[in-house]
Amino acid sequence: MPFNENSRVKLPAILHLCRLGYQYLSLKNAKYDEQTNIFTDIFKESILRINPLLTELEAKREFDKVSLTLENEDIGQAFHNMLTSNSGIKLIDFKDFSNNSFHVVTELTYKNGDDEFRPDITLLINGMPLVFIEVKKPNNHDGIIEEHRRIETRFQNKKFRKFVNMTQMMIFSNNMPY
Repeated sequence: MPFNENSRVKLPAILHLCRLGYQYLSLKNAKYDEQTNIFTDIFKESILRINPLLTELEAKREFDKVSLTLENEDIGQAFHNMLTSNSGIKLIDFKDFSNNSFHVVTELTYKNGDDEFRPDITLLINGMPLVFIEVKKPNNHDGIIEEHRRIETRFQNKKFRKFVNMTQMMIFSNNMPY
């Protein structure tokens, strides 16, 4: 096996995430909303499980509400408030964390028109892409810094607003001890 980013950093990271309880999900037949990158089936199933009194129509309305909230020019504050809210419809079950769905995908395209980027690894909680991870080969310090600069530039692009507002954490790794 060649020693590259995939073999040295990405695959070990994915294996570690799977050991932590994330389920690997192939994008081949995945169903997700390209405007938000929310995996709609997982989202609906999770929201209905977390909020057992919710109807399917109300779950669909909640998805629409999330999508609309992601258009705000507030750097994700309104969405974060929805995520962490203790009242109303819950997007994440913080009381029983095992009640949530955890998935990991690779190379999920964040696209709006002709502009796009693909984080190496994306973590989904209840179908929502809340974390992305960029990996570089070990000892590639400049690669991490350069990737950080690219993300800063991309996140200033208003075409990526929904993705920026949804992202709760960005991780840059070169598989070195921290």
